[in-house]
Amino acid sequence: MMGNGKTVYKFFTIPQYQQEEAYLSAMNEKGWKFTHVSFPGFYHFEKSEPKKVAYRLDYNQEGIRNKDEYVQMFSDCGWEYICDFVGYSYFRKEGETSGEREEIFCDDASRLDMMRRVFRGRIIPLIIIFALVIIPQLCLNTAGYRGGSIFQNVFSFSFLGLAIIYLVMFTITAFQFYKYEKLVTGNSPKTRLKYFGVFALIVALLAGIGVFFWSQYRSSYEVTENNNGYVVEAEKLNTSVVKEYNLKKGETVVFHIVEFSRGRLHLSVAEDGKDPIFSGDFYNWGYEAVEVPNDGHYRIEVSGEKVTGIIEVTIK
Repeated sequence: MMGNGKTVYKFFTIPQYQQEEAYLSAMNEKGWKFTHVSFPGFYHFEKSEPKKVAYRLDYNQEGIRNKDEYVQMFSDCGWEYICDFVGYSYFRKEGETSGEREEIFCDDASRLDMMRRVFRGRIIPLIIIFALVIIPQLCLNTAGYRGGSIFQNVFSFSFLGLAIIYLVMFTITAFQFYKYEKLVTGNSPKTRLKYFGVFALIVALLAGIGVFFWSQYRSSYEVTENNNGYVVEAEKLNTSVVKEYNLKKGETVVFHIVEFSRGRLHLSVAEDGKDPIFSGDFYNWGYEAVEVPNDGHYRIEVSGEKVTGIIEVTIK
């Protein structure tokens, strides 16, 4: 805040334009007159006489392209044009009284038409980003291309978070659209059926993402022990398999990756209470022999991230 000016950061979602209007009116009543808004949500005010003022937003990109006629149309109805921001035009009119709402639209159909313009200009691009960027990247990084890595896991959970945020935002927006359309159509069966389908699709997408995520991070494997070691047969290994043995100096632990089709495999041998004598990651078929340096109790670990394959552990 400097002198007669004031800047406040506020965040409003797409359907919250009425809350934004109410906020600007409340600020004006406190003696702060709205001047403009800048990215990503800084509202700029100037000191003024406290008074009741109605603020309204209209989303009309066609109107913005024909600015003079657009602004004059609202001016003829007593609305003062203020500014434009991300497709919305801001207007105000003095004299709003408590309990009354001065509407910028002449009827509910006009208000619904604005919501449809918002849908075309703001929601459809978000749907395209969701379908062509968020979901493909979520699938690619969760599936892990040929296998898992820490970076892919970070991206996987990041895109999962984005997908959930988008679906929540779509749900809120769809509910707002439903309320407006219900005012115009009288909650007709056609309207209810349309929005039931929309909400059902959102739930199905959320469930589908959840099932896909679970399928990629679950574990499905079998461990078979024998006299000189064990074998891990993994359809999907996302955990650790640890076996403990008393080993003598000079004995050798042999890891034989018989089959390997995907994932990140981690193998290690460590004596109790000591650093591993061997620790390594594998992304392909392989063979590793580790000689035990002294007598002791050892932990032999086979762990993986999205590993599919067969790993034999033999003590010789």
